[in-house]
Amino acid sequence: MNIINNQDVESISRILGDNYLTGSKIGRMLNFLKLPDPFPKNTKWKRIEYAILEVSSRTQTTKALFDVIEYVANPSNFINDSNAWETFLLRINSVLIAKGYQLEDDSKIHRTEAASSFSDLQKRLETLESRIKALELHSEVTKYCTKELIQKDYFHAVFESCKGLFDRIRLISDLTTDGGTLINQAFNINKQPLIMIQGNPLRTIDEKNQYYGLVNSIKTCLYLYRNHQAHVPRIFDDLSLNDAIRGLMSISLAHELLDHCVFLVDFHE
Repeated sequence: MNIINNQDVESISRILGDNYLTGSKIGRMLNFLKLPDPFPKNTKWKRIEYAILEVSSRTQTTKALFDVIEYVANPSNFINDSNAWETFLLRINSVLIAKGYQLEDDSKIHRTEAASSFSDLQKRLETLESRIKALELHSEVTKYCTKELIQKDYFHAVFESCKGLFDRIRLISDLTTDGGTLINQAFNINKQPLIMIQGNPLRTIDEKNQYYGLVNSIKTCLYLYRNHQAHVPRIFDDLSLNDAIRGLMSISLAHELLDHCVFLVDFHE
């Protein structure tokens, strides 16, 4: 594990002093933690840095640094702004993870495997929200999972987005059913589908294959991501960022295909 050095302490002090603490709050914090504050008129981040380094040099431990971070990480400071909490975690962990520590969602610092390179550090700090921005997923996907993304709840991000897909199918088809029943009623190519691809009369093999592709993309979302908990072995890990991305991309594709679909009545107009 790499040793936390003075530069790391300065980086943390600047993050806290420049973004999260007023002068009076620093005074209360240092008093509460029983850390020295001989220069209360000094620059905010320098007051924090001095207090941490003065104690750390005597004790040869990281306790003072971690106490300060965890003091600011108190949930009450972020209870009304989950975005600010995510930003705080990202800023602090950009320093800590390189040294084998991580501030986690319980507001405590835990040991972790130190980032081995800059690219490894970037990957560890990556969030689901940042990934979907880069992928430019369908607006109907982000619309239904924004709250879950902020909470970093991967399962609910995918689940809510998948629910939104079936809400849209009901809206287009004017049906009230759900799941497999909804798919069979809305896309019944053997009888009379209620939803058609614009400009596709389902006469040729290619036209029918295109329609099957649409239906199967929706079925994939249903069976892999809407009802995934019923399947053993599970192929979707709630805690996997990559699994969440794959799920959201599948749902996004289904929405993109639906963009070219119309209700049967509209199809013949």
